[in-house]
Amino acid sequence: MSIKLEELLKLPSLREAKVVAGKEGLAKLVSSISVLEYTEVDSLKEDLFNNDEFYGSEIVISALIMIKDDVEAQCRTIEHLHKVGEIGLILYYVGVFLPKIEERVIRLADRLGFTLIVMPEKEMSLRYSEVIYEVIEAIVKNDLASTSFVSEMVEQISGVPLQQRNMDTVLKILADRTRSSLVLANKNNQVIHAVTWPRTSTMDIFRTVEQYKDMVIDAVYREERDSLQPLFISKKVIAQEGIASMNLYIIKEKDSFERETAIQLAEVVQVFINLWGKHYDEISTAELMKAIMNDESVKMRRLANILNIDVSSIQMMWLMEVDNNFGAEKQLQKVREFIRQNFHVSLIDFYHQTLVILLDNSAIQEDSFQSANRLLDCLKEDEQTFTITICQNMNNTTDVQQAYLTCSEYTKMAKIIYPYKKIFSLQEINFAADCYHLINGGELAIDKALQPLSPIMEQANQQAEDLLSTLSVYLLEGNSRFQETADILYLHKNTIKYRIQRLAEILQYPVTKTPEIFQLYKAVAVYRMLTQLKEQ
Repeated sequence: MSIKLEELLKLPSLREAKVVAGKEGLAKLVSSISVLEYTEVDSLKEDLFNNDEFYGSEIVISALIMIKDDVEAQCRTIEHLHKVGEIGLILYYVGVFLPKIEERVIRLADRLGFTLIVMPEKEMSLRYSEVIYEVIEAIVKNDLASTSFVSEMVEQISGVPLQQRNMDTVLKILADRTRSSLVLANKNNQVIHAVTWPRTSTMDIFRTVEQYKDMVIDAVYREERDSLQPLFISKKVIAQEGIASMNLYIIKEKDSFERETAIQLAEVVQVFINLWGKHYDEISTAELMKAIMNDESVKMRRLANILNIDVSSIQMMWLMEVDNNFGAEKQLQKVREFIRQNFHVSLIDFYHQTLVILLDNSAIQEDSFQSANRLLDCLKEDEQTFTITICQNMNNTTDVQQAYLTCSEYTKMAKIIYPYKKIFSLQEINFAADCYHLINGGELAIDKALQPLSPIMEQANQQAEDLLSTLSVYLLEGNSRFQETADILYLHKNTIKYRIQRLAEILQYPVTKTPEIFQLYKAVAVYRMLTQLKEQ
């Protein structure tokens, strides 16, 4: 039940609208339309986006009234919409409530490939209902005209962001397309993935799968239910590497479905496994790690139960990277042994070439950074450069997923800001992300961030460069300590003392004075990032 976005723009209600960003997204399929008006962006982040739902292939209508004067909040909203798979935003009442579309918002949407459509500006007579009605009508008509959907669904799945391209997402897309509940079970009839339609359905699909586990393949059974609409159930075989290993249950309320629909559903699932994933029925820590990171909740709970791992006890994640190949079994064994000796609950395995370590809070009489330092000491003899990012206060697997995505996107930026560090915190990664977004916010934002350094930069000589270098290390890696800074720069402690004193004279305040230190800290970070990015 999809139609390309560029086709929707030909509708009478959208004919006068303008595409201001993300034109590459016009070829994407639209399966639904929804309205977004929210009072608090922070609440939006917590309540709407931090769950296991996938909103892929939707186009969103909004006037952004509650954040009309907050460009930062507008950017965060677009980022969140993009992360959960929305393909675009139709903006209403620009020039009425929302003053204008800021260039920063347009650049972000272009970078993400997120289509930004603006309805006629300074027009109060616009109605959401006109666009909603015509878009839904176009989608339904397209659905009725096209009974074959395999190629369309594969195209839609291929356009899903990599971090969301998993079996749960596939089943949600297919469930929306066919308005049926879908369950994928292994050869022992253990449920691996399950999606209900509608999402609010309270039907006990586990009972249904158990009840019909011996049903004839490809048959369609009808189950009568007291005071409820009847159920129609069918079962298709899914193979891995040519061997039948899973069953796909198709469950639909009220109306039956064509056998051809069931065949196509199974074909899409089969194609996805062949192209993008394997071993969905395996029981291993690697598969459990993948299920956690891919937000495959049913599979995660099943594997965690079988492997006897209490996922709910996980409260911390370490992400371990190495500058060259980290595939040696010897190294991995060292990490496993160290973690086993220091933590009660742990899960360790590779995910996208990063060693992910999920832990509880049971480190022996030391904080996690001390533990990470000891681990790096254990690995020193391997003559490789390791870095560890520590993500604490992970209250649930959604926190783990979000932290991983943030780290995978911005750790490179953090290494630019903190080139001497081997252990990072999630807060430092988030800070690096803020600095990166600030730099991409335009020259005015950059000038404002660097303003605290202007008295030093005005010196315009070698001394100024030495002072900036010393100040950067002193604040960013030296923990505002003379000896630590001296050790990093291979200088005498008294040299550092002299330079810090000279900086205080130029700035006319001590470099550790609050709140000035907060501005200085960000300024030297932005300065480092700008300098490094210009050289690349």
